Amino acid sequence: MKNNMSPVLAALAIALLTAGGGCRKEPAPGNITPKESRPGKVLLTIGRAVLWVEVAEDEASRSKGLMHRRQLPEDEGMLFVFEYPQPLSFWMKNTYLPLDIAFVARDGSILNILKMKPLDEGPRYASQGPALYAIEANAGWFQKNGIKAGDKVRF
Repeated sequence: MKNNMSPVLAALAIALLTAGGGCRKEPAPGNITPKESRPGKVLLTIGRAVLWVEVAEDEASRSKGLMHRRQLPEDEGMLFVFEYPQPLSFWMKNTYLPLDIAFVARDGSILNILKMKPLDEGPRYASQGPALYAIEANAGWFQKNGIKAGDKVRF
């Protein structure tokens, strides 16, 4: 039987099969083992803290964000992914939860962290420089975990 796999697909398959070679054997910070997963969520690590995030990577999901939600588990949030680094600003229209937002540069470093008030349509919460990502979490999550500007996010 002839193998029709293209060289690109073969390289991708090899990369995926060998990607786990450097995984840690001990539990990850926060008592979460590498085997744990949550459907529709991705695990971020910032310092010793872990945050499970939904990913908003298209215009529709970025526009909706965490609007209309009445609860958010303590260790969960949302990661907003943009096409290129740019000045970002957010508002809290139709958002019932008090949230904090961290703006993240292309290299994974946190530019700034802001506290956002529920249902506040007035101010825009803005990045201090071009950001490629924004991470929303429950109010106080970043402070509780000792996370500050300059810290690195590992995706």
